[in-house]
Amino acid sequence: MDAILIALGASALLQAAPAPSELSLDGARSLALERNLGLQIEELATEAALLRYRATGGAFDWVYDANLSYTDQQIEPSDLFSASNRQVQQLSTGFTRPLETGGNFRASFDSSLIDSDSSFAVDPRASNDLLTLAYSQPLLRGAWRDYATASVRQGEKDWQRQRERERQARQKLLLDVTNAYWDLVAAEAELGVASSGVDLARRQVEQSQKRLDAGLGVRTDVLQSETELAQREQERLAAENRLRAASDALKQLVFPGSDRAAWSRELKPTTQLPQLASGLLVPQWEAALAIAIDRRAELRQQRLSVQSAEVRRDVARSDSRPQLDFDLSAASQGYDPNEGEALSDAASFDYPTLRAGLAFSTPIGNTAAKNQLAATWADLRAEKLRYDQLETSVLADVRDAVRQAQYQIEAVRAAQKSLELAREQLEAERARLENDQSTVFQVLQFQQELVRAMSVEVLARSNLAKSRTRLEAAQGTLGEAPGS
Repeated sequence: MDAILIALGASALLQAAPAPSELSLDGARSLALERNLGLQIEELATEAALLRYRATGGAFDWVYDANLSYTDQQIEPSDLFSASNRQVQQLSTGFTRPLETGGNFRASFDSSLIDSDSSFAVDPRASNDLLTLAYSQPLLRGAWRDYATASVRQGEKDWQRQRERERQARQKLLLDVTNAYWDLVAAEAELGVASSGVDLARRQVEQSQKRLDAGLGVRTDVLQSETELAQREQERLAAENRLRAASDALKQLVFPGSDRAAWSRELKPTTQLPQLASGLLVPQWEAALAIAIDRRAELRQQRLSVQSAEVRRDVARSDSRPQLDFDLSAASQGYDPNEGEALSDAASFDYPTLRAGLAFSTPIGNTAAKNQLAATWADLRAEKLRYDQLETSVLADVRDAVRQAQYQIEAVRAAQKSLELAREQLEAERARLENDQSTVFQVLQFQQELVRAMSVEVLARSNLAKSRTRLEAAQGTLGEAPGS
């Protein structure tokens, strides 16, 4: 009865367990790019940087302003004049446009309507309107396009840097997913190797027992074979544990969150470890470095940082100069008891007032601006040194990636040759044992060598696959079309 209950419980567990999910390398990458939370954070940061960059263009938007006031003034009487009352209604409005040259243009309209009961007022009620067109342009400090558009250019470079940070995060994610996927494939292959080792050890136990039963062997041979079987069972259990760990490492990248169904599902990788191809080529490190200098996200970010430092240097250089501004204006005034006539006179510009002027000022010593300029020069030199330092690091990384890719090709060749020889040696030793020219102990040693050669071959092919991916990452081309 207990056996039946146990069988029913096991059947229910099998039915409840989710079916294995087949997953290719490309599928794992696509899932990670779609679901990874870290990448989504970087994408949102890029969107925010783009919006901040667009916001900097608002520095050159038209600005409208208006001011309306009413004044009621009681004038104190004197010996010559009686008390009087004066009301003034004022309207001031205008449009201002900051220019990319650093100056600004303004068109304004000012109107005053005055009511007075003073006996000495020429017109008890009169309107005074003024139309003004004015242009102001700095000539030294704060002058011209490079200064006026500095915030726009900084915003653009901040956005471009964030785009490269997102690109770097995407490539790192692809590298991590690819390595985790190959680790899972290798772990599955290792489990197969460990299971093969168990099968070999079990067959050896059977053969040793048959030889003992036939009077051709001794009890020690059986014990040695059983010991080998127990060790192979331990290795198989360890391989199963490594397989589950590798599966969880990949799930963490492609199934973020705590969805039980996703984490409980067994992953079945469908992309196999690469076989050694005769046409597999590795570029020279000089060619790989040329690509990396152009494509590596870190170097692109640092080049943008150098450019940002140059913008800050140019702004500080402009701020260290004296202030010299050129002002030009044209105004037309209309005064009439009739409000409409006053506005018409002002709009006609029949009697304009033209004005041109220069305004100069400079701080004595100019200590703040001079030191700020010196600081920006130091910052610029530091950014350039950081670029040189980073380029040196990239060079070393590229050389190592090329070297590892070349080594792994040779390592796979050697591992495959060793595996072939280990199989031949084991078969030869078994034949010798059947002819009583060897011992079970020697056969077990060759059997261990075969299992070890199988594991080494799997590891070598896994490392070859990862080295190819690392070479792409070192060049900054992982997951991207050529020339993008």
